[in-house]
Amino acid sequence: MINSIDLSNYEFAFSDSQLDGLKRKNFIYGKNGTGKSSLVDAIKEQYSGEYDIKVFDGWSGIIKENDYLDAIALGEINVSKQTEIDKIDKKTKEIDEKILEPQDEAENLFKRRKKAESTYNAQKRKIESFYTKSGTRISSLLSLGRTYDKRNFKEDITLANTLSESEISKLNETIKAEKILQIKKIFFPKIELEKYLEATNEILQTVVLPSGVINEVINNREKQNFAKLGMEIHSRERDDELCSFCGSVISKARWEELDRYFSDEVKKLDARVLRGIENIEKCIVEVDNISSLDENQFYPEYKDSIQELNVEILSLKSDYGKFLKVLKDALEDKKGQTTEKISKIQESIPLPFSNIQVRYDTLYSDNNNYSINLNQEQETAKKKIRLHEVKIDLDNFKFSDEFLNLKKLETEQRLLTDEISALEDTKGQLVEERKILIADMTKEVMTVTNINRFLKGLGSQSFSLDHIKSADGQKGQYRVLDAKANERSIQTLSDGEKNIVAFLWFMDSLESEPAEGQIKKERIVIFDDPMNSNDDSCQYLMIGVIQKFYRKERHPQLFLMTHNTHFYLQVTPNSKKYPSHGKSPEQNYLRFMKTEDKTSIFPILDESSNLKTIYDELWEELKFAYKYNKVIFMWNNMRRILETYNRFYFKNSSPSEIENKFDDSVDKVLAIALIKSLNVNSHVGYETDIDISGKTRDELKNIFFDVFDKLDAGRHFKSYWSL
Repeated sequence: MINSIDLSNYEFAFSDSQLDGLKRKNFIYGKNGTGKSSLVDAIKEQYSGEYDIKVFDGWSGIIKENDYLDAIALGEINVSKQTEIDKIDKKTKEIDEKILEPQDEAENLFKRRKKAESTYNAQKRKIESFYTKSGTRISSLLSLGRTYDKRNFKEDITLANTLSESEISKLNETIKAEKILQIKKIFFPKIELEKYLEATNEILQTVVLPSGVINEVINNREKQNFAKLGMEIHSRERDDELCSFCGSVISKARWEELDRYFSDEVKKLDARVLRGIENIEKCIVEVDNISSLDENQFYPEYKDSIQELNVEILSLKSDYGKFLKVLKDALEDKKGQTTEKISKIQESIPLPFSNIQVRYDTLYSDNNNYSINLNQEQETAKKKIRLHEVKIDLDNFKFSDEFLNLKKLETEQRLLTDEISALEDTKGQLVEERKILIADMTKEVMTVTNINRFLKGLGSQSFSLDHIKSADGQKGQYRVLDAKANERSIQTLSDGEKNIVAFLWFMDSLESEPAEGQIKKERIVIFDDPMNSNDDSCQYLMIGVIQKFYRKERHPQLFLMTHNTHFYLQVTPNSKKYPSHGKSPEQNYLRFMKTEDKTSIFPILDESSNLKTIYDELWEELKFAYKYNKVIFMWNNMRRILETYNRFYFKNSSPSEIENKFDDSVDKVLAIALIKSLNVNSHVGYETDIDISGKTRDELKNIFFDVFDKLDAGRHFKSYWSL
């Protein structure tokens, strides 16, 4: 049993930090807002682990309306499950509103996907029609017949490529080309110009001096050349050989003189010059004999390359010709100048023909291979032209934009489908969760039998609960029948009727034992304002059931809290026992009273301090406010007391007649303000307009007494004001 409750964590609600002296039966009275529910929280917080705490605080956790079945789910488990089922049904309905076809013009996922599907299909048909038309056009244009259709066109899209006019012309030539017989391969000359340059410069730099002296030819190259020529055309064998120039006989001495002047070294140098000229002339002839490549011997595929190569051949021939001529001219100048050095040639050496040879060899080989594979090359050319036509259609149709639009529509449709599928999966999971919740619900049949037995005691206002077998297997669902067994809608159930059903279920549940495997704990039963808006018959039924409960021997510890004075007076034992002469009965009575912002807890130790009627309570609250010097509270209670007094006692005189009985005292205004309370609807303004901040508690008490005295009820005042 709980003997005390720590309230230190609830200092915001209570002025006391501890509640001691608790008994088996604890009856607590307190107005709304005095901390009754905070006390329940404190009990659960401190003792839930040690005790099995059962709390009844209304019907919301025990009854749940099932609008679909027009029934109620009964019992904490069923209410909990029904709450979850309602959440699932709400989520399922929300999902259905998104994924199912709406009955109105509302926009949802279903409509969006349908619209996206329609737009996508229209775009797809547009593109498919383009494939068909393009395939037909290209097949007709290129005479492809049935070998080419929209399927082939689609395969060509990724390979499509635009061609220039020249490229198309060449490809058409390739297609029309006849097979070319293999031609004889050309070999370009390998002239080592560097060596020719080196040899020529060596000759030009060579000097041979004569071993004799002939005055007539000294320092005269023309005469020297003439003399050399004369030695060649005249005969040494004849003694009478005449000089062709002067007509004189050439003597033996003259021959010896010429031989000494023109020695063998000079002759050798002259011979080298002549051989050099001869060799260079051969090179010139060899270069001149290089001809351009015949384009007709090559397939159109290589014509551009042949033309480029021919340009380079002609250019290089020219460079060779110029270079060789420079060498030849220099050697010509060297003739007859054996005794003089000629300046070296500084000309740049042209590139060799080897690079041209390599490129030509490649073209020659490719051309021959092309000839071998001509049929294949022609097919390739046809394909390139076909792909060019494909590209034309793609560009005209703006295929990239159209296809991108199709993909966007496809993505939009897929995302919507995925979203719907995800919601369908979620719905499927919710359905499975719902089945599990339904399977866990309980019928509560025996409990309902007991509840119906009690409800019959309500007489003409009685009603009963009838179990429903729902199609989806939900258990613990009950429809409502009136006293004549006619079905009532759950919408007609008042809060009071729901409350009494929930209360009876709670009381029946107190008889239950812990589930298998659970540890049995001592039970604590708490009623937190159990009587709310019940009518009189339901109220007395509840009172009777509670009294029957706590009259049992060894009943669980009880905490009953209420703000209803009448209910408190009726539900507490008729024969109340208070502590006296060392005796400590199992009954405990407490009163919660709020002063300003915190509640004080007062034990009720005798009958005189226990609650009375509502009117009595108003006097008790007035005296309480007086005791603790709460002037504003005193004023408000004084007004309420006069209102209540007027309803039951004061019938003869009007408030205005009472006002005339007061003289012009200082407190006349306050007294008249109180008298206005006799007319219930006429005093509203005074509550805020009258300034009582400067009055003491005794001044207010005296004014209040004066009012009752003028009402000829002074003795009535004194009978209630006993401190």
